Amino acid sequence: MNRVIVLMLLTIFNTNAPADWDPELEAQEQAQREATQRAEQARAREAQKLINEANAKANREMMGSKRKNLGAAAKGKSDAEVNRLYDAKIKQTTEDANRLAQEARSALSQGQGAAAVKQVTGKSLQELENMSDEEAEALSRELEKKYVQ
Repeated sequence: MNRVIVLMLLTIFNTNAPADWDPELEAQEQAQREATQRAEQARAREAQKLINEANAKANREMMGSKRKNLGAAAKGKSDAEVNRLYDAKIKQTTEDANRLAQEARSALSQGQGAAAVKQVTGKSLQELENMSDEEAEALSRELEKKYVQ
């Protein structure tokens, strides 16, 4: 108990602790922290500005590409309308390509098409589709040797 009282008295009457505090130095350090924070915020704003400019440029270039791809259909249209037209064109093109691929697959898996595939590759279309990548590479090299002069 006596130790606690002695420690409390030493802490209360210790004159060295307040002498270490320098209000001018504290104010300078606070000003330095605030200046550093302002500089960091300025760098962040500049970086965000550059990112926004790059995004805007990429968007302009993409819209220009879409307008060029659509041709006369995009003339006088808003960006939203151009996006809608472009998406519809891509959807139609994809559907057409899928339909043609299915027709080709059907032709190559039946009748003369199947016989031609089997004659050239030695395998049916279904066997070709189920090949691993390594098997396909080996067959490709074999066919190159056989047919490419």
